[in-house]
Amino acid sequence: MTERGQATGGVPRALSSFVGRKELLVELRRRLGASPLITLTGVGGGGKTRLALELAGQVQRAYDDGVRVVELAPARGGDPELLAQVVLSAVGVPDQATTTPLDTLVDYLRSRRVLLVLDNCEHLVEPVAQLVRAVLGAAPGVRVLATSRARLRVPGEVLVMVPPLEVPAEDAPPSAACESVALLVERAEAGVPGWRVTPENWPDVVRVLRRTAGIPLAIEQAVVRMRSMPVSLLADRLDDVMRVLTANDTTRVAHHQTMAAMIDWSHAQCTPAERLLWARLSVFEGGFSLPAAEAVCSGGELGRDEVADALAGLLDKSIALPSADRSRHHLLEPLRQHGAVRLRASGDLADVRARHQAFFREEAARLAGGFVGHNEAALLAAVDLDMANHRVVLADLITDPDSAHAGLQMSVDLARTRWYTYAGRLPEERLWLGRALAATPATADPLRVSAMALDAWIALCLGVERAQVARRVEELIGLAGEVGVPLPPVTFVRGAYEVLALGEIGGVELLRQAHEGFGAMGPHFAVDHHLAHILHTVSLVLLGTREQAEPAAEEFFAECERLGALWGISWAHWCRSVVQTRWGSPTRALEVLKEGLRVQRAIRDKWGPLWTIEALGWAHAEAGDAAAAARMLGLAHGLHRVTGVRVDGLVPFALFSGRAAARARATLGDDAYERAYANPAESVEQALAAVLDEPEPAGPRDRRPAGLTQAEWNVARLVGDGLSNPEVADRLVISPATVHTHLTRIYRKLDIANRHQLITLLANLAE
Repeated sequence: MTERGQATGGVPRALSSFVGRKELLVELRRRLGASPLITLTGVGGGGKTRLALELAGQVQRAYDDGVRVVELAPARGGDPELLAQVVLSAVGVPDQATTTPLDTLVDYLRSRRVLLVLDNCEHLVEPVAQLVRAVLGAAPGVRVLATSRARLRVPGEVLVMVPPLEVPAEDAPPSAACESVALLVERAEAGVPGWRVTPENWPDVVRVLRRTAGIPLAIEQAVVRMRSMPVSLLADRLDDVMRVLTANDTTRVAHHQTMAAMIDWSHAQCTPAERLLWARLSVFEGGFSLPAAEAVCSGGELGRDEVADALAGLLDKSIALPSADRSRHHLLEPLRQHGAVRLRASGDLADVRARHQAFFREEAARLAGGFVGHNEAALLAAVDLDMANHRVVLADLITDPDSAHAGLQMSVDLARTRWYTYAGRLPEERLWLGRALAATPATADPLRVSAMALDAWIALCLGVERAQVARRVEELIGLAGEVGVPLPPVTFVRGAYEVLALGEIGGVELLRQAHEGFGAMGPHFAVDHHLAHILHTVSLVLLGTREQAEPAAEEFFAECERLGALWGISWAHWCRSVVQTRWGSPTRALEVLKEGLRVQRAIRDKWGPLWTIEALGWAHAEAGDAAAAARMLGLAHGLHRVTGVRVDGLVPFALFSGRAAARARATLGDDAYERAYANPAESVEQALAAVLDEPEPAGPRDRRPAGLTQAEWNVARLVGDGLSNPEVADRLVISPATVHTHLTRIYRKLDIANRHQLITLLANLAE
């Protein structure tokens, strides 16, 4: 059993110990070193996922850039674009590029050493195969470990059957050496206080294991029954189950039949309310909360006030599994599929899916309209936790002509939460908006025009060709005239286009009008009002006079502090720093910008650091530190390259960066400037570490080699202690990619080539 993470991509924390499979793990470690793709296959419930995670945990030291686990069960429907988005999110790639999601993924992985674990591929075999072929064809340092009931048919694939655990012979003497015995004993001793294997109960233990055919999930389901009955009675009941299964078939029962029979038996042990809830919970993707289960699964024979008790029963029977804090729950995939079959057979599927759609439509609207400032982190976390459910609902709504308009509304609501910006998923935002717009009639409807304005805003942020955005803005102006009422989203994007694409001060007035217009629309549009305030202030400090910019920046900072909106506060720091850079103290600007970066790192903002590090280059240039200016501009350029943002398409930013670069180049000369500028960042985390993890002077007892920053020395010491990159990352609370970047710099500074030489050098220093 493992605790599900939310888009972190790392190996999930195991909530129970791993038992057995020692010889198979040895063989898999050997094969993984030689084969680019291993697919674990076998019966549902046979332990493929748990084995894959155990293997990943054992070999992660061998991968400089770590292990990334991608749960594919929520990627329903076989949509290749959405599949790539799910993988991007789990791997941690900031997907703000104008390329396709698959191209972004391939480019990110091209030079990395990563183990990619793709779990539950069987319902997406062809799109997964296409993705794996693309990745392995371009990234020689990547290995893929997949779990699937069907082979992927990718060149170089090694198919490994995961067999059931060995079961003891009927006349075997008592022994825990057999893997199925070890699993039953470990789980029973944990779940049934005081229970032990004895010579008296051993024959019944053997009967239980032989009836479960050594299938791990079947064994765990059987152990649950031991909480309420002695093992002898459990064995008798399982004998009855198997007799029914073989009543009309004298041949040997297949493993998949045994697993199905065990799940059926577990189903039979449930109360009617628990059975009904089990079936209805199958509509959720990626897990659910109790309030979501109450809203979606109640109805008819299951009252809303009965859901919590029924869920508790499913948890007690290990049919539903909780997160560590019990705020979220999920069904193991074989059990979810069983519930889905029961739901289809019940005739309730349409009603339950309708409630699922209604709940998440309402949730998207609530999250879009619930911003008050201090709660923005909680709102964004709520979107993140249920994004798999949101995606399923969006896809269902948009593909049905009768509900396409509702899909358009939901796509707008999710866009307005700004989750896509925070998470670095702007192309996915455009994907949903584009699909929803294509599915609805081309009318001058306020909602449709607002969706088009959102799409134009994201295109502008991504640096889409200026002429294309200009055509969309002109179209929006015409449509707004047809609507006949003020549309702040259109005013906003018009102002943004004039400021960012043309560098015209007249856009500032349009942004002021948009800010005022959103405010007049009421508290449901507070998040839009806040965003317009951000861009209005940014525009003034870039294009306005000091008399305009300075009070606007201070007013905005005070408003963000009043709201407690951390993302806004980070941009308020940015605005105040630009005022200092242009008219005040560039040294003070540097301090303010770094404070903003600390806020952005704390809230895991994937967007703001791009612009903050760029502004650091401006401030360093004005402060006279040409080398630092070149380094910051180089870091920012690396981030823009990775994320696909074209700063040259955003006129005010391009002008300030061009001036800073020209000043630094004039001071340093071309060669020195290029050396300082060649400071690439492959992720936001790497860039933040490079800026914020400042070098400190070495004390008299510090063994740090000359030239290493404190951050680099922290990494080097842990590597010298034998920790892998992921372990170093965990210890220092940074990403494995940042560790990789530090090591690259350490090797260059110390004139060594690899990890072994670093460990040797550090050992000599210790003598």
